[in-house]
Amino acid sequence: MILKQSEAIPESYPEVEGVTGDALAIAWQRVEHYIAWRYSPREVVWRVEADRCEWFAPLAPVVSLTVQEGDETPYQPEAGPMGGWILPCGAVTITATVGAGPVPAAVTEAVKRYAKFMASTAELPAGITRIGSGELSLSYRQETISPGMAMVNSGAADLLRAYRRA
Repeated sequence: MILKQSEAIPESYPEVEGVTGDALAIAWQRVEHYIAWRYSPREVVWRVEADRCEWFAPLAPVVSLTVQEGDETPYQPEAGPMGGWILPCGAVTITATVGAGPVPAAVTEAVKRYAKFMASTAELPAGITRIGSGELSLSYRQETISPGMAMVNSGAADLLRAYRRA
């Protein structure tokens, strides 16, 4: 059972055509929050209560991993039969490097859609969202724009379904 997870921010995010600067970092952070896959290396530390079973990291891909029991020297755990790691009983600290490319086209497109959606809503006055348009009318209503709803409304969430679990 995972007691705590700490994930560092990567040094940089993969480039996405048409998305730059802060918009790129914000879009990647929201997409990564939504999925279990990472495409830029970063350190992740898990504090786990283990019961000598096979443990699977909730994030992927795991590039390297060490386990530490109490004050003992960290070591690489034994690989499990299903692709996880065999951990000793009790509380352990797992330190891993998670994240590698290449980035699938669906994920790149999701980052692009999310960034474009957030940029288009930023053009409207605060609290106003475009909800419909047609040949005859354009209507507006007051609404707060949540990052979670932007993931859905931009179409990015549909593209990311396959990446929700490691």
